[in-house]
Amino acid sequence: MFAPLRALLTQRVQLERRGLHFHIVLAPPHAPAAEAPAEPSSGAALRHDHRQLVQLLKRHADLRHTLRHLACVEQTLAREGSRALQSMPEKILRKAIEQIEGLHRDEPGFALPELMRRLHRALALVDERAKEFESTEAMDISEASHSLFDEMERSWNGHMPDAK
Repeated sequence: MFAPLRALLTQRVQLERRGLHFHIVLAPPHAPAAEAPAEPSSGAALRHDHRQLVQLLKRHADLRHTLRHLACVEQTLAREGSRALQSMPEKILRKAIEQIEGLHRDEPGFALPELMRRLHRALALVDERAKEFESTEAMDISEASHSLFDEMERSWNGHMPDAK
């Protein structure tokens, strides 16, 4: 019942000058201090870069054929999202990075910083996984007879993984 009256009495007032006259007016409610706009999240930045890339490839249809690796990255992002970059082949990642750098040289205003950062991170991950498979020990490879192979195959009790 008294809420409207309480709201009126607790509202801020300010002095406003109109020409030669001064007026007392109700001030808008005090808003909390606006913080500096936050940086967009990395996901939002990647979506922005992806939209820029899509627009570029739509504007210049021949680029899709010329920059095949970059077009592959664009389609992979659209279909599967950014996690799919980590499973892309090293060659495609390297070529896509080169192609973005070439676009940046040709059009200095065109930059895809988040996409470049993600591609470099995916490439580092691929390189890291490749190093895990490198063996520092020398391997001894020798030929085996067919009968020895058959005997080893019969004695093996492991399970083959299911085919995907």
